Parts: sequence; C-alpha cells; structure tokens
Amino acid sequence: MTTILRLISIVAAALYMASVPIYPGATLDVAASKETTARTPKFPVKVYGTSDSYENVVAFYKKSGFTASTGIGMSNNANEKMGMYSRSDSIVALNFPADVRDNSGKVISRTGTRIAIGSKRTLPAGRYSRRSAES
Repeated sequence: MTTILRLISIVAAALYMASVPIYPGATLDVAASKETTARTPKFPVKVYGTSDSYENVVAFYKKSGFTASTGIGMSNNANEKMGMYSRSDSIVALNFPADVRDNSGKVISRTGTRIAIGSKRTLPAGRYSRRSAES
C-alpha cells in the first residue's frame, strides 16, 4: 500500500512539473535529475542546463509569473550566482556557473546556467516561504 501511495505521489508531481515552462533551448540533464532525486526521493526534481546567461533565465521565469523566494542571493564570489523562484506550487532553483550537457551527457559548456524544477506540493510545510525581495 505504501509503495502504491508513493508511486501516485511521484506520478502526480511529475505531471505537475510538466506544466512548469522549460527555458527555451534548455536540455534535460538526466544524470543530474536522477542524482538529485535520489538524494531526496520524496521531492522529485528535473534538472536542465542552458548556455544562456543567468540573467536571461531569471528574466524568463519572472515573465512566467515566478517571484523571488527564500534562498535568493549571490555568493561571495561575484562570478557565482544562485536564486530560487516560486509560482503557486512550483519552485525553480537557478545556479551559475554550471556544466551544460548534451543529450548524451557530454559536457558542452562549463559556463551555463543550471535550472532545477520541483513541486512545492511534495515539500514539507514551511520548507520554502515566499519573500518579497527581488534579486
């Protein structure tokens, strides 16, 4: 019974994540998606990569209705950027720089933006709260 409920939860989360817009030209990083989801199996994540700038990816998700949430910030190094954006029941985490891989898993760029998409429906209550600050 537990296995069936878990499977239903994973399928529901996957269907929901399918409704989150994928940054144009971003490619699914199957290995990173599996690795990230394996660390947190109750919170499945799809990971994508693009060679586009962090700023362009942020602008796309803001235009898609996502707003800054907790975890927004820049690291101490001006060359590293990270942010978390949310919209209704979904979360998008962005990191720069990141490896960008093609469909075969080969690294094609080390200066890309990593996009991790997950559903807040599968997160424990209070894990991510919205914040009005924009980055």
